[in-house]
Amino acid sequence: MSAQSGELRRQLVRALEDEGRIRSGPVRDAFLAVPRELFVPEFAEEHELAAVYRDEVIVTKWSAQGVPLSSSSQPAIMASMLEQLQLRDGMRVLEVGAGTGYNAALLSVLVGRRGRVVSVDVDPDLARKARRALRTGGYKARVVVGDGREGHAELAPYDRVIVTASSDHVPIAWFEQLEPEGLLEAPLQLPGAEVQAIPLLRKTRSGFRSTDVLAGGFMPLRSAGQEAAVAIELPALLASERGWPLQQLTGDALDTLSARAKRRALSISLSEGCRRPLGLRAHPSALMFFLALELPPRARITTVPRFGVGVITADGGSLAVIELPPTGRNKTISSLRLFGGDEAEELLLQHVREWDRRGRPAESQLELTVSYDEGGISRLRHRWPSARSTSRAGSRGRTRGA
Repeated sequence: MSAQSGELRRQLVRALEDEGRIRSGPVRDAFLAVPRELFVPEFAEEHELAAVYRDEVIVTKWSAQGVPLSSSSQPAIMASMLEQLQLRDGMRVLEVGAGTGYNAALLSVLVGRRGRVVSVDVDPDLARKARRALRTGGYKARVVVGDGREGHAELAPYDRVIVTASSDHVPIAWFEQLEPEGLLEAPLQLPGAEVQAIPLLRKTRSGFRSTDVLAGGFMPLRSAGQEAAVAIELPALLASERGWPLQQLTGDALDTLSARAKRRALSISLSEGCRRPLGLRAHPSALMFFLALELPPRARITTVPRFGVGVITADGGSLAVIELPPTGRNKTISSLRLFGGDEAEELLLQHVREWDRRGRPAESQLELTVSYDEGGISRLRHRWPSARSTSRAGSRGRTRGA
């Protein structure tokens, strides 16, 4: 690969280290060693090489309906997941969702020549391209076509299972194909919430228990022959101009609004709104993850492209959201954005104060467990630790983010 590619990789690694995404030598070395452009050749050919190394998702396949089906994930979340997975030389890893093969290449570097990486993808075309790219780069990873929910029993057991697509359950095959005390990392769609958690789950005798949690978002797992992603369909309102999204409101709360209220909600959301103080300074991912889980579904709303989590009133006349700040290390938030009347502000602030009262828990403190019934159907539960148990961790978080 070119000298430019090497320099761009070094720049990306430095940025990910500055953000705390890369924390170890092995993960750093893996990102330096693997050229991303090898796995997104069409994108690299169409755009300048620098675009390949932006810390952004690269969509690589779309359905006939224009729904994204596969992508090269954002390097920041890939790095965080690889750090969380605690890989060592010689480990056996199952990856569910081969995608472009880029993550499988990183995995193969991390487990070394004595290790083994098996990547399963439901899409034969994606699997073929990933296999070709991995072979071209000389990476030791096997790509097979199959339903990732079934794992790959032929080469089990595995020390680690990493899933790169989201699911609302944990298939029994992932449990059965892991070694005792093995680790599973999978984006999970939590019941009753519009947010995904990416827990590190340790296998127990009867299921899994989380040891750490990241916040993130991935495309849903697909089954063979599906033309579009099996996304959880949520009500949405969209305003666009010449195909470019100006504002999108999403959430079950929209189902409670009349047609008139929906028009009002979309109209006020297109204004700049006004800033109101939260009464505290907070780490954005911790607070927004808590709100996405704990705000009442009848009022909860999310906004994009300026990503926010908040509440809306039943008449659509008041919307209050907390928005993600621009990317950067140690960014904090201290205000909300209010659109329309004041009513939504107080409901949102009630939950901000509840997060503060609980000790400002971070997403890593969410506790998840997975159990199975006699038929092998999983049950996912989550809870926040008590305010007393998070007080010390919360005080550490305030020192870092206040």
